[in-house]
Amino acid sequence: MRKKRKKAVCCLLALAMVCSMTGCTTYNNFKAAFFPGSKAEQEQTIKIGIYEATSGKLSDQGKAEVKGIELAHDLYGTVLDKKVELVYGDNQSSMYVGETVIQELISQNPSVILGSCGETVTLMASDYIKAASIPAITISSTNPLITANNEFYFTATFAETRQGDALADYAFTGRGKDVVATVKLSSDDTATATIKRFTNRMKKLSENDRCIVGSFELPQDTGDYTDVIEKIRESGAKAVFLAVPPSTARAFLQQAVDQRMTHITWLGGRSWDDEDLLNFVKSQKKLDIAYPSDFSQKVSTARTEEFVKAYKEKYGEGEEPSEATAVAFDAYLLALQAIEDAQNTVMELTEEEVRSRYETEATQKAAIAEWKQARETGIPTGRQIKLMLEQIKNFQGASGIISYNGKNEAAKSITINRISGGQEQPAYNVE
Repeated sequence: MRKKRKKAVCCLLALAMVCSMTGCTTYNNFKAAFFPGSKAEQEQTIKIGIYEATSGKLSDQGKAEVKGIELAHDLYGTVLDKKVELVYGDNQSSMYVGETVIQELISQNPSVILGSCGETVTLMASDYIKAASIPAITISSTNPLITANNEFYFTATFAETRQGDALADYAFTGRGKDVVATVKLSSDDTATATIKRFTNRMKKLSENDRCIVGSFELPQDTGDYTDVIEKIRESGAKAVFLAVPPSTARAFLQQAVDQRMTHITWLGGRSWDDEDLLNFVKSQKKLDIAYPSDFSQKVSTARTEEFVKAYKEKYGEGEEPSEATAVAFDAYLLALQAIEDAQNTVMELTEEEVRSRYETEATQKAAIAEWKQARETGIPTGRQIKLMLEQIKNFQGASGIISYNGKNEAAKSITINRISGGQEQPAYNVE
């Protein structure tokens, strides 16, 4: 046994030297496996896993999300009178690396896993998370397959298609635009679904099936949008849902300015929260655009103020938090609330009450075993935490009000940001 431990120490030292240069997460996992600490220390710690892309092509987004988690942890570092330990796993923006990383993360028995940005790496991790019965909260991934195929994977942001409803509410109710058109890139299936939600909502609000005066597609093989812009002019649309990525939107809007099509309100998706695009719009005094987001300091809760204050204290008064950081902050706090609610429920229930909630003998035995485990350790199981996450309603987050209503998709208020005359205008909130 002494030889084995000596060998482990040598391996750990060697691994530490390598990881000090590479920043790998395997070091932490190795250390946890061979040197887990005393039983008492483990029982006084609740782990939250961070499955994020902190290197690779998605690293900017991943690091922004980790910032929010760590900021929340700075403010709320305990739950159930136990220390919360953050356990990290860098998927390197790769589904192949992520497959190993998520298994290593799960092996450390976190109560909840947060992340990841990037839909491919998130979807890849889904089966492992489901098999382990560990609830996970994705911060920015919105592919509906993530939640549809896994009851343990939750979102902290609104579904991509719900943008359509929010933009229609803003256009009709907020701005009085009752004649609209839509534009998308050809073969963009996600945009097709979002546009359908937008047009259906517009028809319902206006009580006029003819309020949609044009549905246009941009060719993939050219950057010349002259013909489409002219057709929009001829349609008489007062607002246009331009469901294209920021790079395409910038080129399109530049051509719209060149063709003197600046009397229209241009509506975009959440991806328009892009520095290059927004700087361009601000330089064009005649443009009027609006786009949805999870977060705005202009539409806030008490927690928004707490979040912004803490962010500026940590990173500097001149620094502005991103949407991703605000949503990640909320994801951590949602996890803590679910953990606390789960354990409180365990302590309130009797064994007979637990038994009465299940029909078959097998499910009763499993539930009672988990109930006993949580009472003995003081830490709820993943299944118990998942059930409490589903029940969260009207959670006052930094990024808005979040409810799950018995599901794993967030029902959430959406902020519509507007830039007009080169200036940011008051934001509009859609519940």
